[in-house]
Amino acid sequence: MSNILVLAGGSVKGAFQAGVIKALMDKGYEPDAIYGVSAGSLNAAYLVNQLGSQALAGEPISFSQAAHDLWDFWETRITRPECLSKPFNIFQLGWTALTKSFKGLVSTEPLRLLLEDVLSLRNLHASPIGLKIGAVNIIEGDMHYMDPSHTDFLTYLMASSAVPILMPVVKINGEDRKSYLDGGLRDVAPLKKAVEDGGKHIVCIACHMETIEGGSFDSGDLLALVDRVMDIAVNEILNADIREVMTLNQHLSIRAIRPPQPLTIDIQNFTKLDIRRLLELGYAVGQEIEL
Repeated sequence: MSNILVLAGGSVKGAFQAGVIKALMDKGYEPDAIYGVSAGSLNAAYLVNQLGSQALAGEPISFSQAAHDLWDFWETRITRPECLSKPFNIFQLGWTALTKSFKGLVSTEPLRLLLEDVLSLRNLHASPIGLKIGAVNIIEGDMHYMDPSHTDFLTYLMASSAVPILMPVVKINGEDRKSYLDGGLRDVAPLKKAVEDGGKHIVCIACHMETIEGGSFDSGDLLALVDRVMDIAVNEILNADIREVMTLNQHLSIRAIRPPQPLTIDIQNFTKLDIRRLLELGYAVGQEIEL
């Protein structure tokens, strides 16, 4: 695999990423494989799913159509927070704390049902494009990458986007030793994995600027505080990874695409208009990129 598209994490800011992808693929960009973490893993899996669907239908492979489908997915299926998660009430949280059965601040059942509705292992297996997504084993502390050949791939996909504290730990087959969370804890963008796997021309689409985003938030709001802390950590890890990979691999073609302005969005109160705004910003940025 020579041409690898790397999709970084970013929660619902992944809509920006989808906009960039559409612009690039409308202009003819065609990767051999797509690697993703967190929101990037969801975008990667959806794209590969659509390409697999085309292959099974005997249609010509169209990256542009797959990117168009991804845009539509964000615009029609992720229109409000309830599409992805459902907050637990104070009594539920108190009980889980008392009984040592904490399962996050929100339930991700809506996300699980959404992924089961739009993704198919049959499509993923049939795709001519490679796919890898990353999650962190919180028992070992190691980053693990999975492809659709793994029986529990869709469970790992849920784990890849499970924001620590905010979302529950994902256990593969209920095994404590296989407890996973957001891959962004270790690799916000799987650039190192792409280089390790032989990537020669790598395009990385991130959802964070180089400097931490400004603005204000309510530090007394636990969900908002968790989101802010993760943003700061993600930004630092991403900057370090991009610098390291580019410094050590100057003989490779590595392009990092990042937003020109802070991607402000309230993860608790966003609307379809917020998603559309990020999609359009991403598309505008992608139109300016020459690969």
